[in-house]
Amino acid sequence: MRPKYPSDVTAAFLEMEAQSQVATQRMTLSPTSAPGGPPVAAPVLTQLIETMFFASMATEEGRLNPVGVVFSETPADLDDEAAAWDLVRFGSTMAFDVEHVANLASACAWPRSFFSVVPLEGSLVIAGIATPHGRQAFDVDRLVRVVVPKPGVVAVYRGEWEVVRYERGALRTWMPKHRPQLDSIERTVLGEHARPLSRHARNHLLRIVEAMVELGRGGLLAILGPGEGLPQLFGEEGNPFDTEVKRLDPALCLGAAILDIAGGLQAPPPDAPPQAPGKAQAAARAPARPMTGHDRVHRLLDLIVRLTTVDGAVVMSHALDVLAFGAKLPPARGIISEIFAATPDQRMDASWSLDARGTRHRAAAAFVSGHPERIAFIVSQDGLAATFQEIEGKVVYWPL
Repeated sequence: MRPKYPSDVTAAFLEMEAQSQVATQRMTLSPTSAPGGPPVAAPVLTQLIETMFFASMATEEGRLNPVGVVFSETPADLDDEAAAWDLVRFGSTMAFDVEHVANLASACAWPRSFFSVVPLEGSLVIAGIATPHGRQAFDVDRLVRVVVPKPGVVAVYRGEWEVVRYERGALRTWMPKHRPQLDSIERTVLGEHARPLSRHARNHLLRIVEAMVELGRGGLLAILGPGEGLPQLFGEEGNPFDTEVKRLDPALCLGAAILDIAGGLQAPPPDAPPQAPGKAQAAARAPARPMTGHDRVHRLLDLIVRLTTVDGAVVMSHALDVLAFGAKLPPARGIISEIFAATPDQRMDASWSLDARGTRHRAAAAFVSGHPERIAFIVSQDGLAATFQEIEGKVVYWPL
């Protein structure tokens, strides 16, 4: 049964939000520790989705413009000192409707900026243009965003994480079976700083994939399982596949850089003594580090994206250490009889054929076959991105 757009998109988003809340409470045994952001009423979310859907197909001077909005109860949620946004306020608000969104879309360059939409006297209005700014914090922003990257395509986000997408008459969500490898990577990278449903590490992986798509060169990220290294992948030294790999020594420690930022977010313990005024003033006068943790992460991300352009795979540990690049991955130990494709309507389609695919797809499928804790991210030169995983004994191709 096809979705009754857009009400089913709203229902799917709220259902996924509820599942996240329940899962968090079960894991923490606390009903107050769920990390969800400010709630959005179903009628408001439906209006956001519906308006953006029709705006995605409206032209301005013959052009279609991708655009996004971020919803908050007041503009102050975006432009106070603690916010993760830079807000350019309009002198007077504008009605949030298809005409205004389409007319102004070219001035609001998604994904770099969004329209700020707020409620005013029972209606939704556009209050300005908001741009996420660089920050040394993650998950600060948990506001709802609605974006239309293509005509007739609507994606609803919680913060920087896509929750549900409507495309070609079908809903696509981040399904529970898709999470185990990424949850495991999250715990491996963050250790004691990991919390239920935290997404620091996976968000950075998806940023790498997004940058690979934008670069248009294609590439393959092969992430090993817990405790695995290059010997587990290539075998003993002298193995012919071991010689066709460009090792990094030392490894690029992306995971450690992410942990450095996440650890810096932790508040001091309640019994920690207050810092003396003299020390605080001295710290304020101290010269800044040559590179912040945030800058270090982004430089590593950029370098990793460039490494993926070299023929072969970028091989990463489960802790997101980049061990090698340009690697020719070993073939599967046995014959892979079937590849299943995850469809937008949440089925596993067995008709997906590996025979018509290139060497990257075969290498990614072989890499995960028999290893349910591994995951491979693949980007084709035509811009299609997906993961390969083994789920319940099936090798699954999962479009992103």
